[in-house]
Amino acid sequence: MRPSFQEYFMGLAKQAAIRSNCIRAQVGAIIVDSNNKIKSTGYNGTPTGVTSCLEKGTCYRLDHNIPSGTKYETCQSIHAEMNAIIQAGESLCRDGAIYIFGHNQVCILCKRFIIQAGITNIFLQKDDTSPIISCTFEDFIQELNEYSKG
Repeated sequence: MRPSFQEYFMGLAKQAAIRSNCIRAQVGAIIVDSNNKIKSTGYNGTPTGVTSCLEKGTCYRLDHNIPSGTKYETCQSIHAEMNAIIQAGESLCRDGAIYIFGHNQVCILCKRFIIQAGITNIFLQKDDTSPIISCTFEDFIQELNEYSKG
């Protein structure tokens, strides 16, 4: 049976996730344009030349029980969403979509990257048994505007 574009791109995001060198979470992302053409892939991991937690055999955030979604400055990895955007550049992201496997939410840092890159549609899937969640950059803008009100 032929998969839908959503299923196909989410499968590719899942495949990208296995390249992660993060002990805590393996996340992959795929950016496609409005014509469903792949523009970029990314996975969470350390910047080029930086020793990863996988190589060290330990994760600072796990060792110190730092909850997910907090204290991002303690992690040396770049998020999959950010890596995909960096690889593509804004011109290839504009009006496109991003498929993210391994998460059911997008952190505030990545929301800002996604908005600024001009990506209009966001699809998330936590794992193979979870549904695909869909949202738009307008949802992120509204959320960030509400967040800034305190």
